[in-house]
Amino acid sequence: MRIGIYAPNMASPAPSGVERYITELLRALSQKTMSHEIALISDGAGLPLPAGGRRVPVASMGKVARLRFDHCRLAGLARDEKLDLLHCPKSFVPAGLDCASVATVYDVIFLKQPECYPLGWRLYWNRALRSSVGRASAVLAMSDATARDVESLLPEARGKVHAVRTGVNPAAFAPTPAAAESLRDRLGVRSPYLLYAGNITRRKNIPVLLDAFESVRTQIKAGLVLVGALEFGGGQVLERIRRGAVGVTYLGRVADDELAALYQGAVAFVYPSQDEGFGLPVLEAMASRVPVITTTGGALPEAAGDAALLVAPGAVAELAEAMRRLSGDAALRSTLVQRGLARVADHSWARTADQTLEVYEKAAARR
Repeated sequence: MRIGIYAPNMASPAPSGVERYITELLRALSQKTMSHEIALISDGAGLPLPAGGRRVPVASMGKVARLRFDHCRLAGLARDEKLDLLHCPKSFVPAGLDCASVATVYDVIFLKQPECYPLGWRLYWNRALRSSVGRASAVLAMSDATARDVESLLPEARGKVHAVRTGVNPAAFAPTPAAAESLRDRLGVRSPYLLYAGNITRRKNIPVLLDAFESVRTQIKAGLVLVGALEFGGGQVLERIRRGAVGVTYLGRVADDELAALYQGAVAFVYPSQDEGFGLPVLEAMASRVPVITTTGGALPEAAGDAALLVAPGAVAELAEAMRRLSGDAALRSTLVQRGLARVADHSWARTADQTLEVYEKAAARR
């Protein structure tokens, strides 16, 4: 079977969780022995490529050019490449495909909490995602929780949703202590500190994190470091920090090696999100041997298991108490680190790749 994987706009020095998912899936597929041929449609010249596969280069695109390509060119390119199946890991499946297709859906939080997203974005994806999962031969969901949400909120996808949990690559989060310290020095980060990594956007509950940190800062004697791109609602967070949030450092987007260094040096990783389709940063922190505080929102309990302190989304007092408790209890930190390593071992990219290949084959058979 000739499988196309459409991975546009991957040439970024500071990839988001979606780009990391695509890269690690390709790396895991490249380590498999399989009879399928992979055609990688991407601007990411350095992405892993399975043996016998070929690169189909496309240019990096702005928003308008990407919309034009997705809607007007992608289906034709799939025909030109004589694909048997096209995997669209950035969720959009074009009309007019002559082959089977798989759409990856990371979450449908914009349907559950529309106030957390800009109106134009919501209007586009409400239509585009419904159409995409309706056209798709199969739909990949990042977690059991997301699979349930997709089935419930997108009736066009019912009967073809497969929950395939993402993996985590521990080797990507294991810099030498000396290298990690050098990178933190370059970023101007001094220990001890708590770390948040993820987009700075409304549904991530960053104001709740800032309130909780402010209430315990003098007790835990640690700073707070925030990493991630500014998105919807992020400007207000940045303005609050600039007005004088004591002990808080915002670094923006950072490269992968810098993120690994920041994870490694943190007292704890704090992820206060309102809702998540999976919560990959939680597993990344665990792979870095860092204890985790997160919430019961969405799929986060599924990702964290018993290896994190869980609080209710939006609960400032609960979050503050979890910070205080974890910062002052070395035995608890050690216990959570060991449980976290066990969670990481249960989320291998090899398994994700195997299950993804199974979905490809089911999608092709369905077509």
